[in-house]
Amino acid sequence: MAGSELLFSMRLPSPEELAARIDHAVLRPEAGLRELEAAVEELERLNLRCLILSPTLLREARGLTRRCLGAVVGFPFGYHTVESKVKELEDAIGYGADEIDAVTNLQLFIAGRREAYINEARALVEICRENSVKCKLIVDAALVDKSLYREALEALLSATEPDYVKTGTGFGGRPTQPEDVVIAASVIAARGLKGRVRVKAAGGIRTGLQAALLIAAGADVIGTSRPRQLLEDYRSILPLLTSGAH
Repeated sequence: MAGSELLFSMRLPSPEELAARIDHAVLRPEAGLRELEAAVEELERLNLRCLILSPTLLREARGLTRRCLGAVVGFPFGYHTVESKVKELEDAIGYGADEIDAVTNLQLFIAGRREAYINEARALVEICRENSVKCKLIVDAALVDKSLYREALEALLSATEPDYVKTGTGFGGRPTQPEDVVIAASVIAARGLKGRVRVKAAGGIRTGLQAALLIAAGADVIGTSRPRQLLEDYRSILPLLTSGAH
């Protein structure tokens, strides 16, 4: 138990506090109105942070709840043109999005088009800011090696200041890892942006232990498609994780 006691000597959130840090993602292409209505019910009953949707479902959801609603842009791989992303973003804002989770174009960065990569991100952040909408920029750590992931984050944060950087989409081939969060948090701190830019961990997060490890690594928000199951699991293991912490 010594390792567990050391790792979780920090205070972990209560289940209720964790719920308030969870974004519920409803992004499967086959999700319809029945899934949307169930997600809205969970959003309100569990007091989740936000519900993240496709622009199509966002249009339907705004009439169902006054709670936080977000939309994805350039999802899931981000290789859309900047013009199409801007239009998608503007549409989502028009549909009532409170937050935007936008996938950055790693193809540009890998191809050496650093300025185009930065300019796209800057444009998306500026449109969000002009409309008082929170912006999360996604650099999918599952798609690239750790070095390139760090370099892409450094490039973004050298030129723009989103509300959050986000570690994945859930379509990248592996779950997000604590190291992904640590890298993002370290780049934020190195840029002097701690407290101004936060970290959202997302991608394959399904268990309470995953959530605890990611929070311990520095995640401010957890994205998951299974909030109820995750919270039930977290509630069951929390006493074990904190039994030696003081």
